[in-house]
Amino acid sequence: MVGDRLGRFAPLLFLVLAALPMMGLLEGPERFVGDPYGELPVKLWVLESFEKIGVLGGNVTSIGFPYTGPLNNPDPVGTLVTGALRPVIGRIEAYNLYLYLQLLAATFSAWALAAHVTRDRLAALVGGVIFGLSPLVLAYAVTGAVTDILNLWPYPLALLQLLRALGAPSPGAAIRRGLAAGVFGGLGFVTCPYNFVVFAALAFPFVLFVRGAWNEGMVTAEPAVRPDRRTLLAALGATALALVLVGGTNALYVHAMMSDPNSQMSSTTVGATRHFPPYKFLEPGHRDRYVAYLADYVAVGKGAVIERTTASRFYRAFAPGLVAIGLAVVALIPARRKIALLWGGAALFCALASTGPFLPITREVAFVQPVNLTWLLTQYVLPGGNLILEPFRYALSASLALGVCASIGASVIARRFGRWILPLLPLAVSAEVFAVSPAPFPLATATITVPGLYTTLDSYLPPGPILELPYFDRGSDRMMREQFFYQLFHHRPIANEVMGFAPRYLRDNQFTASLLAIEKNTGLLKVTVSDPGRVEADKARLATDGFVGVVVWPPGYRKIGRAHV
Repeated sequence: MVGDRLGRFAPLLFLVLAALPMMGLLEGPERFVGDPYGELPVKLWVLESFEKIGVLGGNVTSIGFPYTGPLNNPDPVGTLVTGALRPVIGRIEAYNLYLYLQLLAATFSAWALAAHVTRDRLAALVGGVIFGLSPLVLAYAVTGAVTDILNLWPYPLALLQLLRALGAPSPGAAIRRGLAAGVFGGLGFVTCPYNFVVFAALAFPFVLFVRGAWNEGMVTAEPAVRPDRRTLLAALGATALALVLVGGTNALYVHAMMSDPNSQMSSTTVGATRHFPPYKFLEPGHRDRYVAYLADYVAVGKGAVIERTTASRFYRAFAPGLVAIGLAVVALIPARRKIALLWGGAALFCALASTGPFLPITREVAFVQPVNLTWLLTQYVLPGGNLILEPFRYALSASLALGVCASIGASVIARRFGRWILPLLPLAVSAEVFAVSPAPFPLATATITVPGLYTTLDSYLPPGPILELPYFDRGSDRMMREQFFYQLFHHRPIANEVMGFAPRYLRDNQFTASLLAIEKNTGLLKVTVSDPGRVEADKARLATDGFVGVVVWPPGYRKIGRAHV
């Protein structure tokens, strides 16, 4: 049919659309895609350092000194891909190409899932674009350089194989497809455990809507044969088995690493970020905005982008565009609409979960009590749900479900107006995201200049660890994350840690704590001296603990009149 023939050109469309966010690179060479004050320096350190430490993590001695120890790799796929590309095309090009390939992979995987559901490759283009180029991905993951979030491709593929297993003609076929579903789900956990929890939330709406959709032929939007109980059990059992073998094995490894008493990212540290009543950090007015507002999903204009500047500069945007939402609504119109209810309900469930316990419509309009059942289910019923510090991440799973539902709507429109309209719909969705939504476009680019001193430290200091000051950029809540990138050049251990807190040593040592207190005596991350009587003794302790020198960058301090503080 025409759709199948034209659908073969989908790769060409995605190749172009996934490249559009990178247009900022036209500003000049030697530029990374990402905000210069985001997590880019940290991620560059991660991608290069874990090549030597271990793809999944290992004992890290180059940061967190003197509290060195095990640390898991937040982006093993990035380490593998950029490690293969860097010797061929260079550091900058390898990083930028990796971002592009991740956007492309997410787009293709969502397209494959939507094509299976709709049985229409052209209609499925909409789903690929909505998911792969979702505003949260462009704003938070790419611009903020939170690259582990970009490992989105396993989840559409896991759902695709699971649906194929449920619709298999025999138990044997169900087992094969179920094993594939479990492997992709397990890879999702390996590539980013937090993403796994976010997409596992789709289980709730699936359980809610599965019976009606099943009777209609849950696997696709067209009538399908309902499999027998043996096939169903074979599909689910094989999926669970492969998921446990791949993801469970990695979960045990990560748990052992985090349980190590010397771990740089310990279970205790992660546990301290869990949310408990009265959910102070999830209030709509909290300065760091860990939740989305419902109004964010229909926000218009680049001025509506959400900016957070604690530790690093991050951006958030959620509005998928009215075209995407409209197509999803259209999907619910036909008489046989339970399959659309399945995916539309999943999108709504996850969007509601992203707003946190108080279900805010805006900052001013929200419940005063935790009444959001969707978030409460993910927090207290979903395994690992209490590890999600930022509920807004559920917008990722919402965008996948919305994309599939919108693809169903696109097929409905094509039956009414003709298939000529299908190639235009993904263009309309992407145009709205780039031109109208709060998602930044083109994405920010950055150059990172390494001060010459860092390449000649051996002329001034003996071998050994160094302290770097200031730690906060001009007295703000933003940390000098560039120091991670500098470490790749001077190769000396540093005290900086990857968490968004002042390093343990700099807080525990009362001399360095006094220096940080001068830098940061106000704001969310202010540092105080708990024992002034130890300041002089701890000053002498620096050398005893192994530090050979302090590197100071005066422009990093804030100015008061003519003086630097």
